[in-house]
Parts: sequence; structure tokens; C-alpha cells
Amino acid sequence: MKLSEPESNMFHELYYPLLYYTNQKRRLIPDVFTVRGLRKKSSEQLKIIRNVLFQQLNLFDQFIFENPFHFSSPELEIVDDWKHSCVGKYFIFRETNYYTIFLSNIKPIKAYGVMALNKEFNEIFTEELPIYIETALLPFKDKIITDGIFSYYRLKFGAGFARNLQKSYQQAIDQEGLIVSL
Repeated sequence: MKLSEPESNMFHELYYPLLYYTNQKRRLIPDVFTVRGLRKKSSEQLKIIRNVLFQQLNLFDQFIFENPFHFSSPELEIVDDWKHSCVGKYFIFRETNYYTIFLSNIKPIKAYGVMALNKEFNEIFTEELPIYIETALLPFKDKIITDGIFSYYRLKFGAGFARNLQKSYQQAIDQEGLIVSL
């Protein structure tokens, strides 16, 4: 399941200016002069900016206070909610009709119901599940999405590992249920 096109567009219209702002404040990638120029950078470069942003949450507050892109109050509330994001490594575990199930890789294991941005996850990652990635899970309205910036670890998992993941998934569901909002 993925966001509607207007929702996906809204996410990109908010997130990339925030990354651009972070880059301007911390001077991480020197040859970026516009939001459009930032969007052309590699995932690895965007990941550097994203990681600094989520390590220095005061950048969210500065961005909201300065409001350099003249966002509306509801748009700034969405940006403020992103302070509650979860950046880390996850297993893309299972596809359902409504979500893609991401499992955290640290204990206690948590199961997240995540929606894709523009393309379904099975269009991005064509390998057999589970897949091990690093990304950011962000609240977006009443959903969980990724920021679309992935580090992908090309690992093959055996049947024993898959069984252990299934057990971890079941334990996560039994303890907290499927987390569908942050």
C-alpha cells in the first residue's frame, strides 16, 4: 500500500526543504544551492543530511520558527511530528493488503505497518523477503511512512532465520500489536 499522489507530493514538498535547510545550516554537502539540486543527490548523500537532522532535533524547531519556505500551520505541524521518527535498521518482513510490515532489529522487537511513498516496496526491492534495510520511519498524518532514503544490505537469509523472524513478529504482535502510527 502506498500514499495517494497528493499525500506523496505533500511529503516531498515538506521533507526536501527541511533537508535542504539542514544542509544549509550544517554545510554537509557543499554543492547544493536549491531544493531541486538537493533532490538530485545520491541516497548516500541524503542519508548524511537525514542522519544529522535526526541527531540534532533542535533543527526541527529552528526550521519551524524561521519557516523559510512559508509553510502553513498544518504543514509545520507535520514537520514537528517528524521529531518522533525512528531512524534505524529494519527487516521488511511481509506485505499485507494495507501495510508492509517492518520489524525493528533491536529488542524488544517492534512490528510497524508502513506505507510506501511513490512506489510499492516490492517495486523498489524485488528480492524475496525478508530484506534488511536502514531508513527512517516517519509519522505522516495518521500513517507511518519511510523517507524514501534507503541503505540496502544484500543478505540472504536461511529458513532458520526466517522462522526466528516469524517468532519475533508474533511476539511483537502479542506484546504491542502492529504499530500503525507514531
